[in-house]
Amino acid sequence: MLQAIISDIHGNLPALKAVLADIKKRKPDEIICLGDVIGYGPQPRECLDLVRKTCSVVLMGNHEHAVLFGSEHFTPLAQEAIDWTANQLRDPETLNYLASLSPQHRDGKIMYVHGSMRDPLLDYLREADSPWMFHLLLESLLDDFDDTRVCFVGHNHRAFLGTEVGYLFPHYQPPDAKTKFNISGQKLYVSVGSVGQPRDSDYRSSYVLYDGENVEYFRIEYDVDATIKLIREANLPEFLAERLLYGE
Repeated sequence: MLQAIISDIHGNLPALKAVLADIKKRKPDEIICLGDVIGYGPQPRECLDLVRKTCSVVLMGNHEHAVLFGSEHFTPLAQEAIDWTANQLRDPETLNYLASLSPQHRDGKIMYVHGSMRDPLLDYLREADSPWMFHLLLESLLDDFDDTRVCFVGHNHRAFLGTEVGYLFPHYQPPDAKTKFNISGQKLYVSVGSVGQPRDSDYRSSYVLYDGENVEYFRIEYDVDATIKLIREANLPEFLAERLLYGE
């Protein structure tokens, strides 16, 4: 079975449409969304409607959770954005749908979470910037995975593989860098990156395809100026518009 796996759309409808158009050409059997369909961006309802129509599995992200239960733990900028989003999604049907979501989904030895195996909703899987961070990754692979072989994650907005021997960053290289990896027999995290707000210095949307043996990363151009215009028209914080240009 061929799966397309997306995450962290964050109300960015032009990015979501561009990604789904690319996915359609590759003819997967299903699309799985790892959460944070909403938050930050200017079109939360439109993104929710489209994801509900196209994805067989949709997880709860921390932004869906914040709409339901409050944004007190967010930074002031994120809190302003999630409070604005909550005001757009007050109808009972939408709130009931959000409340029905889970932050994790298992399919045999494959896990799909928003955050990490340790905390499927809120924990960040971080790439190593110190030996200690790599130690935490290894600890999670050894202690948290049990019989899980692969865990797909979103939440951190960065595209990479976290393995028992190190990290692989498919888009920190020249355009002809390797983006398809055979992961058979390995135990690892697959961080799929973000559709609507990448934070790895590449503004293009990110998603992955998985066929049971191989993970392939894709970066997709979209009309970022259209999203920036809508953010400004909604009077959301200017930083949310500017960061899209730089993938930060």
